[in-house]
Amino acid sequence: MEIEIFWKFTVFLFGLVFGSFFNVLIFRLPKEMNIAKPRSFCPVCKTPIPWYYNIPVISYIVLRGKCHFCGAKIPIRYPIVELLTGFLLLVNYKFFGLSFSFILNVVFSSIFLVLFFTDLEERILPDELTIGGSILALGLSFLRKDVFWVESFIGGLIGFLIFIGAYFLFLKAKNKEGLGWGDIKYIILIGAFFGPMKMLLIIILSSIVGIVSWLFIVFLMKKEKDYELPFGSYLSLVSLFFVLYGDKITIAYNNVFR
Repeated sequence: MEIEIFWKFTVFLFGLVFGSFFNVLIFRLPKEMNIAKPRSFCPVCKTPIPWYYNIPVISYIVLRGKCHFCGAKIPIRYPIVELLTGFLLLVNYKFFGLSFSFILNVVFSSIFLVLFFTDLEERILPDELTIGGSILALGLSFLRKDVFWVESFIGGLIGFLIFIGAYFLFLKAKNKEGLGWGDIKYIILIGAFFGPMKMLLIIILSSIVGIVSWLFIVFLMKKEKDYELPFGSYLSLVSLFFVLYGDKITIAYNNVFR
């Protein structure tokens, strides 16, 4: 029992540290900045941040959400991402233990998490994660028992065909883009990681979440009807859920519609 608590605590701490790095990715990748250099700095006053002001969650609390040097507000997203990553690793540990599945699902859950925030904040899905993740998903499918390489390839291909078809249909009908190329590259990643069946369910559920969100934003928050939804964020949210519960959702769907 004590050993198990130790492992959970260790996994959570690692999650906090990874979350701090993910904040770097969320900030720098959309801006096409080097993720290694320079070291962390305040985006307002450009002052390098010493390590003792860069401790996950704790530094935010100690600094009361403000830069020590210029007093600029630190976005609440920083501790949120750190805590979410900690819990993300903890939940995956609970589901998969210390195993290949744990490493696999943590890696792709992390990619989905970072893409959720880059699309939400900047409406950008960086190629480093979408294209790089697609290649990684296809490569790792040769080692998996749940999604074989053929399923991975077909999942990515079908996802691409669906979204590229939707892209040109919307473009022809409305004379503007309904999906970005980032979304198209992202669905290849999702299809390659989950396989065709789960990928289709993710598209359906993400679309439902998107429609509900659009209705809320337009009619309750009084935004314009042409408000641009961060569809990549909805894909990320549903994908994160599918990492843990995708098998159960697929079984439930087959039982209802078989």
